[in-house]
Amino acid sequence: MTEALRKSSAGVVFGFLGMLGFSGTLVATRVAIADFSALEITCARILIAGILGLIVLAATQKLAPPDRTLVPPILIMGLGLAVGYPFFLALALRDVPAVHGAVVTGLAPAATAIVAVIRTGERPSPAFWAGSLVGFLAVLYFAYDAGGGHVSPSDGWLILGMLSLGVAYVEGGRASQVLGGTVTLSLAMLALCPFAAILLLMSTSADQIQTVSSSGWIAMAYLGVVSMFLASVFWYRGLAVGGIARIGQINLLLPLVALGWSALFLSEEITPTAIACAFIVLAAMLVCLKSRQGLKPRAHLRTADTKALAEAGEPITTGDINDTN
Repeated sequence: MTEALRKSSAGVVFGFLGMLGFSGTLVATRVAIADFSALEITCARILIAGILGLIVLAATQKLAPPDRTLVPPILIMGLGLAVGYPFFLALALRDVPAVHGAVVTGLAPAATAIVAVIRTGERPSPAFWAGSLVGFLAVLYFAYDAGGGHVSPSDGWLILGMLSLGVAYVEGGRASQVLGGTVTLSLAMLALCPFAAILLLMSTSADQIQTVSSSGWIAMAYLGVVSMFLASVFWYRGLAVGGIARIGQINLLLPLVALGWSALFLSEEITPTAIACAFIVLAAMLVCLKSRQGLKPRAHLRTADTKALAEAGEPITTGDINDTN
């Protein structure tokens, strides 16, 4: 086996492991929300990831404060990735099944790309906007059908969660270009830890902790250790050795895998409408990603930025960049 083939194979394995880790977020959140509030889930995720980040930074001797010009993008990334996304997701999954969330999260590629368009002044092709519109309409129809003839507030929370991810990925890329994805993620979590600890102490009581089920604790541990941290490490490693444009496509499978986890662990019904809409969104997002690969963002979001930001967390899309390997 040649070195290039070995790297490509390793990239696929790491990328697939990262995608699998991200795909369990919806199921774990759905389980955790039965025992914890949206605020508690959000704060606990930050604290767990912050502790792991501190260990990584200490082990790699990168505990030094970043340049102050990198502080704003680091904080914005942390707020979008660790506050906005999990908080809105938890709010939504109080009232809708994980299957519902899985279909809507298929819009993450479009949300990230749209934020990049706004931030960098790109002018995507008509194909990009057509793909985004088709994907959005498919999600809108699914939400309308699943809601019995109306779109629920939960769908609004899910859309806000996707936009939070988009902001986090785009802004986090600026710092990741200099520091690397893992360091950027770790610093962001550490910066948010004091606030998360205070809010968690204020919102949680000893009596409540005693009533938490074992499945609730397992779900919370998964959200902090795997969803928030380890999956990112695997994902970024896969992107680094396997190529961004190539490995980045793996995450398009995430909504479909999440549908499977929802049926397997939560016994949720996967309707033909859910499957059809998920595949329509998948096809639409592929069109979006392919249509943006030739674009050249402005200096603050060049290929190196988007390559590094891909480590930052939950579902990520990297179709708007060329393979630099």
